[in-house]
Amino acid sequence: MSIIPLNPPLSPRNGHTLKVILPGRVSSPGPGKQNKEQSLGDQQDIQQRWLRRHTDLPVDVTVIAGSGSGELLEREEYKKLLRLIEYGEYDLVLTEDLGRIVRRTYAFIVCELCEDHDVRLIAINNHNVDTALRGWRDAAFFAAFFYEKDNRDKSDRLKERLRSRFLAGGALERRIFGYVDPPDGAKCDAERQRDAAAESIYQEWFRRLDEGATYEEIADWLNILGVRTGPYCVNNEWVGKMVCRCTHNPILKGLRRHNDRKTRRINATGKYVSEKADPEDLLTRHCPHLAFFEEDYFDRVTRTAKVNNSKFKPGKDGEDPRRGRPKKKTIWPGQHIFCGTCGRLYRYGGHGQNDHLLCRGAYEYRCWNAITVDGPKAAGKLSQAIVDELAGLPDFDADLLQRLEGEVHDLHNVHAKRIAEIDRELATVERRQENTAAGIAEYGPRRELQQQLDKLEAKQVLLWQDRRELLNMPQRKVLIPTAAEIRDLALEAFRNLAIESDEFSRLIRELISRIVVYPVRLVDRGHLVLRAQFLLNLVPLMPDAKHIQGMEQVLRRWLCVDLFDPPQREEFRASVMTEKTKSEGGQQRLNQHQIAAKLGITHTAVQRAAALQRKMDRLGVTDAYQIVTEPPGDYTKLRRHKHPRYRLEPLPFVELF
Repeated sequence: MSIIPLNPPLSPRNGHTLKVILPGRVSSPGPGKQNKEQSLGDQQDIQQRWLRRHTDLPVDVTVIAGSGSGELLEREEYKKLLRLIEYGEYDLVLTEDLGRIVRRTYAFIVCELCEDHDVRLIAINNHNVDTALRGWRDAAFFAAFFYEKDNRDKSDRLKERLRSRFLAGGALERRIFGYVDPPDGAKCDAERQRDAAAESIYQEWFRRLDEGATYEEIADWLNILGVRTGPYCVNNEWVGKMVCRCTHNPILKGLRRHNDRKTRRINATGKYVSEKADPEDLLTRHCPHLAFFEEDYFDRVTRTAKVNNSKFKPGKDGEDPRRGRPKKKTIWPGQHIFCGTCGRLYRYGGHGQNDHLLCRGAYEYRCWNAITVDGPKAAGKLSQAIVDELAGLPDFDADLLQRLEGEVHDLHNVHAKRIAEIDRELATVERRQENTAAGIAEYGPRRELQQQLDKLEAKQVLLWQDRRELLNMPQRKVLIPTAAEIRDLALEAFRNLAIESDEFSRLIRELISRIVVYPVRLVDRGHLVLRAQFLLNLVPLMPDAKHIQGMEQVLRRWLCVDLFDPPQREEFRASVMTEKTKSEGGQQRLNQHQIAAKLGITHTAVQRAAALQRKMDRLGVTDAYQIVTEPPGDYTKLRRHKHPRYRLEPLPFVELF
């Protein structure tokens, strides 16, 4: 294949290998994952063919592909591309067109970022968008302008089409419970009919709401009757939010609405949010044959239901306290604690307390564990347990050091041998490419020869990627840190950060993948409390540790932390038994009153501590707490499992310790 020269030609920084980024994007994955992968594959084929036509240099390719709107600035693929450009090691960003990277004026900004970091950007289908050419700014600016204008024009045409369709009786909303369509589907409201079987259900539904019933109570009633949800519901079970939406749908009084909401783009992120539309944009049409209620009765009942259910809305006066704030950005240990009973995530707001966390399954009546976690107290206890574990990290023994030194020696040898093997494989691939190219020159562009050449090129790209990763590994001698160095590094990282800070949250998530809590109870009964268990991994604090397999085992350990303050009988149990043992051992004999005075507690507390120890001795256990795997019958504070809506549904990955 003859090479089409560029002016100026493609030039690698390192003098021998061209490092290229191939960005790709699809707006929507389509009906299946296969369509998404096929579309992204087509883009990569275009980019690879362009490279083969315009350069004969060895190419090191990094593919960044994904799906999502081109206006969205929070896509991980887009952020990764910007980081690689700023990294300063790549020579070329090759894209099918600028819209495959990002839309709006940010496409022009990406071009300028490439120019700042001496990375050439070429858009194959955008004429003259090549940052090595003098007039690339004009071409990139008009390309970005075209994308913005094209999006706006398409949106306006679609809105006008839907508006005309609605005025003609079409543009139907999705069918809710109580309505039926003909077998071939309805094109207008005239073809849609009420379901006669839903008449009595809606009448009782609204009667209960008028008498003060909540949406959740209506949902429970519908589920007990076995009433099926609408055809577009994911679950065949009613919930309060679903009842609320159906209750306030004006089609129940025979009124169809259109354009009552609109979307608005947040320019800083590219996301679209839904908000109320301007009153002049609202379109309505009357459909008397679809009405279940008179208009006056419908309006009165919905107003009553809204007032009766307003107290269940979050925040003050129904306003969401986290509105406008990222939902995933929360104070640790939020978004990090999982329930050991059902496997679901704990979230803030347990039992109306903003600083307490409760299992999501308990909210949804899918878990009986409704015990809350005190967020600030749990954060303090967990961080203190980690600090104590670090402070007590033992020194490495001689056998362990000898084994680790052997692994480091093997690591250096394997590293060098693997690079040599890749070099030999690359030489073999290049010889086979030359032979295949000679065959094409002699016998013409036959299909089997071209396929063989494509396979060799793909293998060459993979080998170059493996070689690059090996070369990027630390070339200096890997040193085995001492236990004291590990302790000092970890303790410094913890002490310099506030528990409430985002930096502390990011650090702790690197060291702990997940925290699992499970309910426990004293053997002599009492309140249910939560105990946490997690795997502490110190490898992220030591850059070289991930290359030494033995170090990973040393730097990982399981921790168990009580997220509660023990009652007095458990707190002083060991001290009481120590004093009693001293008396029985021939030392000065103390009675229970004297032990109480010495420990600063009451005589009753000493008696209860001794009784707890006797109970443990009878059971043959050393831990005063036992795991609770089902709701106790004698514990009146847990009543989730008594509710008719309750159904235990643990997630499949639950781990009970």
